[in-house]
Amino acid sequence: MNADLDSAVALAEDLLLGVAQGAKRADESTFEDYATNLESADLPPRSAERLVHLAKVLLALRFEASSLRVVWLGLRLLQLAEAGPHACGAGVWSDAAVLLAEHEQLDQARSALVTGLSKAREGAQSLRPRILANLAAVNLRSGNARDAGRWADSAEEALDAMGGSWPADRDGKEEEAAVRLMINWVRAAVTATPAGVQDLGATTSFAQAARTFSEIAGDHHSLSLNAAFDLALRAIKNAAATGQPEQAARGREALEIIGLHVSATYGTEDPRALAVRAVLANAELEATSASSDPSGSSALAALERIAGTTSAVLGVDHPQSLATLDSRARLLPDLPSSLELPYRIDHFYLPQDGEERNAAKKEALRREGSLVRLIAHGGASYLLEDANRFRPILLERLARHVHFEIIISNPWNSLGVFINKDLHPDGEVTAENIIDIIRNSRYYVDTFVAVTEAYEELRRTYGEAIELRLTPMDIPATTLLTSEGGFYEPYVTTDPEYRTSHGMKTFEVRFNRATRLYEDSLAGFATQWELASSLDHFRRNEKQYQSRLRLLMTTLTNANKKSGSR
Repeated sequence: MNADLDSAVALAEDLLLGVAQGAKRADESTFEDYATNLESADLPPRSAERLVHLAKVLLALRFEASSLRVVWLGLRLLQLAEAGPHACGAGVWSDAAVLLAEHEQLDQARSALVTGLSKAREGAQSLRPRILANLAAVNLRSGNARDAGRWADSAEEALDAMGGSWPADRDGKEEEAAVRLMINWVRAAVTATPAGVQDLGATTSFAQAARTFSEIAGDHHSLSLNAAFDLALRAIKNAAATGQPEQAARGREALEIIGLHVSATYGTEDPRALAVRAVLANAELEATSASSDPSGSSALAALERIAGTTSAVLGVDHPQSLATLDSRARLLPDLPSSLELPYRIDHFYLPQDGEERNAAKKEALRREGSLVRLIAHGGASYLLEDANRFRPILLERLARHVHFEIIISNPWNSLGVFINKDLHPDGEVTAENIIDIIRNSRYYVDTFVAVTEAYEELRRTYGEAIELRLTPMDIPATTLLTSEGGFYEPYVTTDPEYRTSHGMKTFEVRFNRATRLYEDSLAGFATQWELASSLDHFRRNEKQYQSRLRLLMTTLTNANKKSGSR
């Protein structure tokens, strides 16, 4: 066995137990170095089981990055071991899968569980119910509720098939109770409506399974705490969806008690403790009444305190920190905040990623239920049927009463002086012919005129649900904003002819609403919206816009002549 692996396991175990003076000085960078050495070492496949164990201990220590690297290495060796005499059993594959799921590597977790299930059929029959229940949970977290329910049914069948062969000792009873809890947990989740209304029968079975498990394993067991947390949260959601404030109050009281238990068990700075406190703060904020706290300031202050603590302890980019910031942004987006939001980019798209980028935008639009904001030079991708991009989604959302606020360029703004600079550099543009050149350009005919006509058609159908404004300022990028986040694609060219119908030429970034990028983009949109004019106003004052562009062209021409004569 590799010496680095043995040392890393020993050090991690000492850290977890709080023993050994040298271990107390170790931090995640120590294990990052170990991970680097292990990745470069020629480890034998039989090391897989020990790597999975190390990854589990590192995750318990909250060394997420190191844990993920180690479990990936363990998975690779598990796969290599299948070709030789040291193939691992169902239990190791199941443990690796659970770790992968904890790291949100859900596709890989599902694949590992299927492998473990096959191995359980060959011998370890007692593991089948647990693996099937984990498959149900992973499918649920992947958003596949239908398959999650099916896997839960299979898990229950496997559990019942065990009959009297299930071990009668405490460990056996705890394992059976844990699997039944997971099964009923999944069923409660898949039967709840999107609005949060819970199925009474499924929730009752879940609560009974949680009580049974707690009686065997104890109230402070991690699964007991997690189940109690989820039950309280479901009670609050159901109360909000069905108008039962008393049930919501009981749910918040339960959350407060659970938070004390979690903090006592794991420590006040553990992600689980911080998560419970954040959810409780969210619930308190949502329950704030106008009479008790007109501005919501007290509840907001509590949420911001936990958000600040989470960011300070875990780092501003930690998933729990981002989730807390996101909750604050979701609940009261218009209230001022003392929180320092991160400049975080969720995804970066290059020109060759066009299909992936478009799919992400379509999904963002499909998820929006209130308001979409768009700033674009031309807007053809969203409004024109021939563009074959986002118009079908736009129509679908309009039909579902989603509002659209769209800003496009006024064709006579200052950008017009660059007409033909990229596509027709030899053509001379002057103050006398600039209006005609723009009016005859593909940009004006195929984009501006077509887009405004398409808008008027949509306006006749959907009324005030869609509003288009034209800005006299240059638009340097396309910005799409939903209530969940945004997309930003800067332009590399100044020629209006080259900005439309040419696809992505630079890059695009996606960000969520709990970021400084979103806040800045929202503020920028608000400014542009105020400065922009309606289509009717534009048409009434079009000659004035054209005159200003001619004047600008004359000024620039005269300046160039003077510069050339020196």
